[in-house]
Amino acid sequence: MDKDRIKYILKYYSYLMTEKESAAWRHWKSIYKIKGSQSSLNQKNSKIKILLKKGWVTENVEILNLLDNGIDEFEKKTAIRIDKENKINYNYCPKCGKLTRTPKAKQCRYCRYEWH
Repeated sequence: MDKDRIKYILKYYSYLMTEKESAAWRHWKSIYKIKGSQSSLNQKNSKIKILLKKGWVTENVEILNLLDNGIDEFEKKTAIRIDKENKINYNYCPKCGKLTRTPKAKQCRYCRYEWH
């Protein structure tokens, strides 16, 4: 599955993630934001504790194992599972055949064709 389809599925069909997938994704996004901040180590640890209490970060090994092979592999596996188990409405450009940016787009970002 190509990156455009993976991003498309995760952006517009993330509600089809399992509870564990959703928790892993939420955990990764939260930790990514904290690690990228300019905060001191103590501030980062404090933020992690707060997010842990609120459920944005987890210590559940089963959920963390979903991220063992990195975020790209997690996103790919999740998107493939969602695609297999559900009817995904892919919106392709009628002119060039490439995937549009959104399920309801009426303009192609590649060839600029419009079909309003």
